[in-house]
Amino acid sequence: MSWIFYSLIAIGIVGISDIFRKLASNLKDPFFTNLVFQLSATTFTIITYFIFSRKVENNPKDIVFAILGGITIAAFSLFSFKALSTGPGASVVIPVLRIGGIALLVVLGIVVLKEKLSLQTFIGLIFSSIGIYLLFSNK
Repeated sequence: MSWIFYSLIAIGIVGISDIFRKLASNLKDPFFTNLVFQLSATTFTIITYFIFSRKVENNPKDIVFAILGGITIAAFSLFSFKALSTGPGASVVIPVLRIGGIALLVVLGIVVLKEKLSLQTFIGLIFSSIGIYLLFSNK
């Protein structure tokens, strides 16, 4: 199957996940909320690994990158719970987090990964910035 098919599934799942993230942000301690969130994610990951894969790869460098990616997504979750519990609402906070993350990723891709800055990418960054501005200017 095409990467776009899997991307559409992931988009649907992240949208649903963000609804649950907002509902869970009513818990008082974002560290506890993040702990429950990450333990649930880990449990799901272990179950799906044993059902679908059971392969072990011997590529230490990429395993370290996966570990660092996991740590950063856990940190993202922690701060997103805090933002959701103190911010104006999921309809503003989540798009700002997602659009801001995408914009940062584009910049880091250009600077760190030496990807090309196309006109399309530049226009996308401009529209992303306008979108974040519009979300904030309404509040």
